[in-house]
Amino acid sequence: MPRPKKEKEVIEKGVYPEIPKFQLSETGYTGLKIAAGLPIDELKRELQYPQSMITYKQMSYHSTIAAALALYELMISKVHWKVLPPENPTPEDLKRTEFIKECMHDMDHSWMSFIQEAGSCKTFGFSVHEKVFRKRLKSKGSKYDDGLIGWKKLPIRAQDTIYRWYYSEDGRDLIACKQLVYAAYKSIDVMQKIKPEVIIPRSKFLLFRTGKHKDNPFGRSCLRDCFYAWKFLTMIEETEASGILRDLQGLPVLFLPPQYMTEDATPEQKAIYQQYQNIMRNIQQNQQAGLILPQAFDPETKQPLFKFDLMGVQGGKSYDTTKIKEYYKNSILTTLFADLLIMGQGSTGSYALGSIKSNLMAVAIETLLREISDVLNNDLIRHTFELNGWPIDRLPQLMYEDFENDDLEAFSKAVQRYASTSVLEIDRPILNKIRESLGVEGYAEDQEPQYDLMPNYSSRSGDGMATVGEGTSNSVSGKDTSSNNLENVG
Repeated sequence: MPRPKKEKEVIEKGVYPEIPKFQLSETGYTGLKIAAGLPIDELKRELQYPQSMITYKQMSYHSTIAAALALYELMISKVHWKVLPPENPTPEDLKRTEFIKECMHDMDHSWMSFIQEAGSCKTFGFSVHEKVFRKRLKSKGSKYDDGLIGWKKLPIRAQDTIYRWYYSEDGRDLIACKQLVYAAYKSIDVMQKIKPEVIIPRSKFLLFRTGKHKDNPFGRSCLRDCFYAWKFLTMIEETEASGILRDLQGLPVLFLPPQYMTEDATPEQKAIYQQYQNIMRNIQQNQQAGLILPQAFDPETKQPLFKFDLMGVQGGKSYDTTKIKEYYKNSILTTLFADLLIMGQGSTGSYALGSIKSNLMAVAIETLLREISDVLNNDLIRHTFELNGWPIDRLPQLMYEDFENDDLEAFSKAVQRYASTSVLEIDRPILNKIRESLGVEGYAEDQEPQYDLMPNYSSRSGDGMATVGEGTSNSVSGKDTSSNNLENVG
């Protein structure tokens, strides 16, 4: 294809075209490769949709990956969600914040089941949930009767049924997706009552994604990065199982006269050869208990014409498959930030290392929770306010609470050290934080600290150096025993 004239001038003469002026609208493109409504950026066929859905399902069946995904689901399930009003809330803001709280628990399914379904984007890379609204009337199944538009349900649309994405004419904006319903329902009775295909507009569904590379609507599954490790691990496990099976059962070997296996064999001989092939197949599959052979000998060599043996696996191997499997399992768990599952199973490891790995997984889980909360705040809550005719400049925010329990020992040490150096103010927020760490409900923020209920609340751990030279000495006296308390070391 010949180059355009202007492009040839740029290359040959160094004449550059006029740079367009600044404009507020979008100019470039994400560069996502799309064919027939499907992104085609992946190089491996197994990771290209729709084959990727089968691949990720197969991977999730493996015990190592299943354990990591189960850990993610458990951690996400224990998170509590809350609705925060906008800054400096007015009475109307507080009322609408309470409305969103009510919507969370006024659906046909529980809020937790929705969060668990949305978390499936960790496995498949994306999760589509249709927004189903209803007027809050008891006649329509709502707990309330105020006539406002609330949430009826947020059902998932299975990943393997999302067949195509539709973009705007300029290719920049996602405007709809197509769901193949017959991929989910195989019953003829059901298919006669529903549409085989459904087009869901973008304004009608929530799209949760992990790894938004090039704004790909399919996202980027966490299993993609451990695909090769899983593939090699399963190959080794299958080969090892096959070897064990052959070593235990033996490899069936049958000797037949050569004329039975030639092309010019008689029909009777070919039939006998085919029969013995079926017998060997049944023996290997444990579908036949024994074998009856004719007692026939070669007239010249006096050797039996028909002979059956079970050949065992000969020789040994110079490699340790257990170590190889451990290597790939560790690689998978490290990729998924779930290698803390195997800590303590080996001869190495420490508490400090476990704490670091736990924090890394917490970051991975928090990233997923942040993606879920961002979609809910920027899409679902905003849409709900628009349907009710409310302004969208002061929206409440759905947020997740901390899912990690405080380390009481580390927390208490920090409080002690801050208090001993007089840098910690004893006020109601600080005291409530301490009470919450102990699992005790805090008091109202405007309630003053009750000093009479805190006996000897001050610490004297900083008195040691003050007793010698007014804190200017570099050693302490023998009478000072507070220096022996290593917990006071700052």
